[in-house]
Order: sequence, then C-alpha cells, then structure tokens
Amino acid sequence: MYRLLIVDDEEKIVNGLYDIFIDIKKYDLDVYKAYSGEEAIEWMDRTRIDIVLTDIRMPEINGLQLLDVIYRNWPQCRVIFLTSYSELEYVYKAIRRNGVSYIMKTEDYEKVINAVENTIEDIHNGINIEKLIHSAKEQINMALELFQKDYLKRLLHEDSSQNITQSQFDQLEIPMYSNKPVLLLLGQIDNFPTDLSYSSKIQYLYSVRLIINQYLKTNITSVCVMDETYRFVLFIQPKGLFDISQIQTEIAAGYKKIVSFLKGTLEVIQTVCRESLDVSISFALSGEPCRWENLSEKYYSLNQLLNYRIGIDIEMLLVDNEIKNDIINTSSEVPEMDADIKALELLIRQQRMDAIELYLESGQKDKFFEILAQWGDPLKLIQSKNSNAAIEAYYKISLSLLSHINRCKLTEKIAFHLDQNRLMRIDKFDSWEEAVEYIYQLSNVIFRLQSEEKKKRADKAVNYIQKFIEENISEDLSLVRLSEQVFLNPSYLSRLYKQVFGVNLSEFIDRVRIKRAKELLEKENVKIYEVAKMVGYETATSFTRFFRKGTGRSPQEYHNEVLLSKHK
Repeated sequence: MYRLLIVDDEEKIVNGLYDIFIDIKKYDLDVYKAYSGEEAIEWMDRTRIDIVLTDIRMPEINGLQLLDVIYRNWPQCRVIFLTSYSELEYVYKAIRRNGVSYIMKTEDYEKVINAVENTIEDIHNGINIEKLIHSAKEQINMALELFQKDYLKRLLHEDSSQNITQSQFDQLEIPMYSNKPVLLLLGQIDNFPTDLSYSSKIQYLYSVRLIINQYLKTNITSVCVMDETYRFVLFIQPKGLFDISQIQTEIAAGYKKIVSFLKGTLEVIQTVCRESLDVSISFALSGEPCRWENLSEKYYSLNQLLNYRIGIDIEMLLVDNEIKNDIINTSSEVPEMDADIKALELLIRQQRMDAIELYLESGQKDKFFEILAQWGDPLKLIQSKNSNAAIEAYYKISLSLLSHINRCKLTEKIAFHLDQNRLMRIDKFDSWEEAVEYIYQLSNVIFRLQSEEKKKRADKAVNYIQKFIEENISEDLSLVRLSEQVFLNPSYLSRLYKQVFGVNLSEFIDRVRIKRAKELLEKENVKIYEVAKMVGYETATSFTRFFRKGTGRSPQEYHNEVLLSKHK
C-alpha cells in the first residue's frame, strides 16, 4: 500500500484529485489531502507519506519550502509538482534532487494519474536485491562486529562488569554517545524460506540488515547486532542532535520525531522484505529513550512485546508505550541407552530452553516442535524412571510450559482439554515415552488456545473498526485515522482486515457509504449535495460518480425510483 498526499491551497483542485485517486483500486492507494503547506507537514508528522502531489505557489509555506521538510522527515518520499510555465525556473532547481518530478497544471487528469502511476513503479523497482546480496558478502567485517556484538549483548543481559564509557565505545567503533539515552528496536524474521543452508541463511539476514540500514541511515545513528535467536537488535540515537547549545526539550523533541520516522519507515522495510526477499519481519520499538544502564529491562520488555500477536501470520510493528493493556492479557534400576543419555546431557549443557520458550511465546509452532523433538526423541527411549538426566530434561521442558501457562493464565482453559495436574508429576507416567506424549498433547492444546486468542484479538480490533466506520461515515476515514483507533500501524490494520474478512477495508467503507446513501435518498425531501456531505463526499459531483459506479444509477435516479414505487 502506498500513501499519496495531495497539497494545494485551492480546495476545488485538492477535492477533485482526491476523488479521482480514491477510485483507483489498482495500487491500493491510501489518499490524504491538505489545503496548505502547514496541513501537509501535520500529516507527515502523523504518518509516513510515499508520494506528495503538490502545488508550488502557496501562501505561508510554498512547495519548495515543503520539499525541504519532506526530505528532512521522509527522505524516501517522492514529490510531483503541479506547476505552470511561469514557475518552471523554480521547478528546475527542485528536480535536481532525486525523487522529484513535475507536471503542468494544464494537463488533463489522465496525465496526472500517469505521473503518479510512474512514480509508484519507480518506488516498486527501486531496490536491486541481487546488488544488496552482493554487497552483503563484501561488507561483513566479522572481527569488529563480533566484539561489538559481544559487548552490546552483555549490556542487554545486564552484565555489570561492562564499563559504559565513551572511551569503550570509541575503541569498539560504536558510533554513539554513551552519556545520552538510546532507543531500542527489535526485529524478527518470521518466515525463513525452508531448506536454507547456514550460509544462505546468513546472506538473508545480512540482506535484511542492509535494507534496514539503507532506509534508516539518513536520519539516525545506529548499531545493529543479532542475538542468540537471530533477532535484530538496533541501538538508535538521533543523528547530529547533541550539540552543547541544545536544551533538554529540544533533545526530547528530537527523539519523538525519530520515533515517528521509525514507525513509518519500518513499514516500508517490511514491504520491501516481503516483496523482494519473500520474508516477513516484525518489529518492536521503544517509544521513549532509556539510559544505557537500563537496556536490559527494556530489551526484556520488547522481547515480550515482539512475542505478542494480534491476528495470524502477519508481520507486526508495535511501539511499547502505545499499546493499551486491555488490547494486550521409585523402581529398580534398569540399564540405560548410553547414546540417548549423552544426547540429553548435551542438550542440558547447551541450555537450549531459551529457544523453545521463544517459539512457544511467539506462537511459532513448527519451530517449537522441531526443538521439542530434539529433547523428546532421546528422552522417550530412556528405560529407567530414575535417570537424573531424563528427570532434569523432562522438568526443564515442563517448567517452561508451566511458566507460559501461568503467565498467560491458561489453567482454566486447559482444564477443558487435558489434566494439567500430571505436568509436574512424573510418577503419574508409566514410562518416559508416555510422559513425552503428554508433553506433546499439552503443547498442542497451548498452541490451539494461543491461535484462538490471536483470532479473538483480531476480531475485536476489526469489529471495533467496522462499528467506528458505521458511526462516523461522514468524517475522515483515512487508514491513518482508523489505525489510530486501535493502536495499530495502518498497513498492518489493512492486511489484518483483509485476512479476517477476505475483502479490502476500503470495500467495506464503500458498502457502508452506499447503504447509508440509499437510506437517505429514500426520504421525501432530500438534497443530493446534503446526502453527499453525510456520507463523506465534499461535492455532489464526486458523490454522484461514486454512487453510479456502485449501483449503476445516479443518486437522483435512485431517489426518483424509490418515490415512484412508494406512490404507486
């Protein structure tokens, strides 16, 4: 989905272009309008904009001044100027910058549509993935990265032996300020392609990392490392913000602006990764900066947030301070099989439970059972119920399940499916094979309940949006405003709605408008322009075009037919 902002101080031009572009379904455009440069800036502070179609000559803030703001806030945004012959010399100065084009005001609407379509194609084709993968192979500086990764990971895990000083940062070439707060961003690839070799997996990871860096490097300073579970961890500070002359309020505003930039740009990164690499990536972002000494607590909370899901199998973008709590809630010894004992002891030494807990928390069922099998297969072959290795292995798994059940308050729900009291009682099983089978059954129940809860959250969000649309059909129903009602990012809400109902959110809005318009047109004394306003259209002409497209009749024809049938 691309976001188009139309800017002109002439209301008629903006409304006319807006009505044309919202009817173009080919590119699934999300269209916004602004009647001044100031309004345009407000939109860009509120959400990411991909294309700006703007007049040059406007009062207060003109098109060229607006261009400077656009490139400071959203460097990847494309700009199309609507201009006259007398303004061409200004345009020539502007189009020296990448991503700027122009079209004459005298051209018809078809030429304007073509200009926007060409810009969309340019954006879509702007990433050369083969070149990125080649760059990934060339740019891996393993030695320095390993030192940086080790140091920063120790900070994440609250290692008090680490000295957080600028001297330490400089030695490790960490291009950040140790005495200034930092934003933390976690990213996770949700669906690695199957049957990848280790080297291919690393290439994918570094390709994603290059994409992230390409889109973020303009406005921020950051360092990216990967933790034990191949999650990206980005340490972020605003670029060029810490001049001595700046006061604290200016620095705080700078961080707030960076959070807004990240929210919009991360959506673009998700789209590029999905379309170019066929991988989905989810992000959890700290909405406020924290001290380096407090990174461990923030890292833990963002990991929990990244594990939280609404819907099924869609990448997420969540900001911690924007999520509401109510949206988120004993016999004789028998000789044992040495090979299986060794396998269990190796697993115990490797402490692989962090991975199994991660996959359980984040709902990655296939990966969870893949790891579970590594524990369960050797465990169920053990003959002795008194094997310490078997007991330790079983209790490690069962404690992870119990911890998850307690955190998610699943005890009563599980009781409808399975006897949970057996979980911590190995004496209730006649063999380790029976115990492992029970673990599999319980795990399947947990994932089933987890899936049901995700669907419930998704239904709650989209049902709320449907009700909101029906009650506010005459108001602004842009995707940005709708997403703000349920504290989700716009692109995610759009995909979530389609996943639940099988149609685009814009189609539902159109149906509600048609239904409401018909109800109003069935009244005796009604004006077409009044109906247009009450269903969210600025002009009767635009409403008539919309109504005819949806019903095959004009509003007046429908009104006359209804009245005629009533008087028969």
